[in-house]
Amino acid sequence: MLQLNNFDWIIIGLYLAVIVGITIWHSRSQGDASDFLLAGRKLTLPIFVGTLVSTWYGGILGISEGTGYYGMGIWLIQGGFWYVIYLIFALFLASRIRKLSFITIGDVLEWRYGPKVAFVGGIFTYIMVNPAPYLLSLAIVIKLLLPVSFLSAVLISAFVCIFYTMFAGFRGVVYTDFFQFICMYIAFAILFFMSMHSFGDFTFLEQNLKPTKLSWTGDMDLGYILVWAGLACWVFVDPNFYQRCFAAKDASVARKGILVSIVFWFIFDTLSIGSALYAFAASNAGLIQFEDGKLAYFALAQEVLPSPLKGLLIAGILSILMSTTDSFLFVAATNISRDYYWRYLNKDASDRQIIFMTRIAILVTISLTVLLVLYYKSVVELWYVIGTIGVGGLLIPMVHAFFGKQHSPWGALASMLSGGGVAFTWLLLGTVYQEVAGEPRYPLDLQPLYAGLIVSSVIYYLPPWPNKIAMRD
Repeated sequence: MLQLNNFDWIIIGLYLAVIVGITIWHSRSQGDASDFLLAGRKLTLPIFVGTLVSTWYGGILGISEGTGYYGMGIWLIQGGFWYVIYLIFALFLASRIRKLSFITIGDVLEWRYGPKVAFVGGIFTYIMVNPAPYLLSLAIVIKLLLPVSFLSAVLISAFVCIFYTMFAGFRGVVYTDFFQFICMYIAFAILFFMSMHSFGDFTFLEQNLKPTKLSWTGDMDLGYILVWAGLACWVFVDPNFYQRCFAAKDASVARKGILVSIVFWFIFDTLSIGSALYAFAASNAGLIQFEDGKLAYFALAQEVLPSPLKGLLIAGILSILMSTTDSFLFVAATNISRDYYWRYLNKDASDRQIIFMTRIAILVTISLTVLLVLYYKSVVELWYVIGTIGVGGLLIPMVHAFFGKQHSPWGALASMLSGGGVAFTWLLLGTVYQEVAGEPRYPLDLQPLYAGLIVSSVIYYLPPWPNKIAMRD
């Protein structure tokens, strides 16, 4: 589908060489555990914005896949709702999180509710940061570029991400993210404006797309839209946001960084969704061909980009996928080394032991991720499953940890287990009904996320839970 020449491969090679160079450079300057896990808590505003924006936009192939399903509606469920939550997080949480000087969400949960809640919360946190959707996307790109099997593509993708997360730590992650942040914007700006130059303005989209694809709701029903509105609350419980706030130079950087990032996310949504709309419109017009919506950008690039700009687009897409895969992989490993090894097994662990366990946890996590990728083949489906279980269990206790006046460990524990358990049960029941009816049918026609959140809220707020802990700052 995408024919590359030597100039394209040179661009891709240069991109990979820079990643390797950054990794080697920062692997030489590692310090203590705080430096390895949080880059010494010295992230400046540009680095903070670069790493947060690139980390949080890893589902680029899911964007093209979703645009094929819902047209501009993907902007609502993957953009609009999220902008609101980002803003709330920036205004009310970012500064408070940085002032805590913790390392993980588990630290927050222990601070408010005690070690039992932190133990269970760590499980849900680990689910939330599984990098499977992004490793899957990366494998799809590798398979497109190289004559290898899907399994081989998955393993190659896993090896590349292991390389610089293990050796350079969080400092290597954030500085490679900053470089990849630059690459992704340049690549998609070129793709979008070259598409506009080749096919024309918005009139071309109106002529070749169904009217519903150019509406803000697409072909989605209200129930499905509300599910993604709820999933946007993922931000409140996402360890990547917390880790970057903990690593910021000060509280002002954390707050301003998220506000600036909102602007950059909006710009990139314009470029990525706009390019995908051009790809599907061109396909309907018979100008390009592709069968899988996840490959829309590549088919579009073949038509509108000359070499070496095709290579630059590949570098941009790899930037998006790798920056997210490595960040999720690293924060998941930190979850194991900090929230389980340090907190429950060895509180006296030295910096060297914590760093070693983090590296072991990277290997464990990537192994589990590979298995998940081989089972699920849809990026959007992986988002849905992971987000439903994680948000269903964590959201109510985490939000209440910052805004409540008193905190009940038993209430939080029961809320987590019931919310996540009900969401998971609803998903399983929907799968059973799908085998019979051909599509998921959930009990009471209630989406799993909302079933979990309703039960979690009722369990947390209604019973007179004993042993409440007064708010501590």
